[in-house]
Amino acid sequence: MNEFPDITIIAKALSNASKMKILDELMDSKGHTVTELSRASQITAQTVNHHLNEFMHNNWVTMERSGRFHYFFLTNSNVALLIEQLSSVPIEKKAHSLQRALKLEKDELFRTCYDHMAGHIGVLMTQVLLNQGYLDANFIITPTGISFFKNNLSINTQDLYDLKRQFSTKCLDWSERQYHIGGALGHALLQSFEDKHFITPHKHVKRALILTPAGNDFLQKYLDIYI
Repeated sequence: MNEFPDITIIAKALSNASKMKILDELMDSKGHTVTELSRASQITAQTVNHHLNEFMHNNWVTMERSGRFHYFFLTNSNVALLIEQLSSVPIEKKAHSLQRALKLEKDELFRTCYDHMAGHIGVLMTQVLLNQGYLDANFIITPTGISFFKNNLSINTQDLYDLKRQFSTKCLDWSERQYHIGGALGHALLQSFEDKHFITPHKHVKRALILTPAGNDFLQKYLDIYI
């Protein structure tokens, strides 16, 4: 019996650009319709359905009904982690237009990766949390980290252990080639930054984040990060 995973399934599922565009669209952890995915990937709805059926067969994507609408989601953060890590393979990026170049710049500075923060700022925050001893080298929270997250970000880390997912994960950032925080803690950080209005979504670049003045003040005061 072959005990190794069949990586040909993964290779086939990521075998063309249109499939990757669909998965990238789903990386925001929100539900999307076939029409929305067709528009974003610039392929027909029939082709989108074909790709989604393949993803659902692999348990990468799930579908939920709401009235007459069907919404598609990535199954879990492990799928997003796979895509993010594969994206970090160093292939030369070619920006064929100024608009594309600006989009890449904004994505690389600050963005969401599924349900947590990534990009240059996301990695910087992770490095400081490690350097300040709030997380250890294995991304396990320390006693001082428990206090930091609770007192400054209103995150009760003990509650995160009750969730049916890993507490924290090392997610390899495709643009920085370093780790940012994923898992339940990474998601809680994103939610806290949203609730405190430290970040706002970019209006024109999907998944890109904009650091607000309040967010910039927080990074400077508590993490000694100057952007």
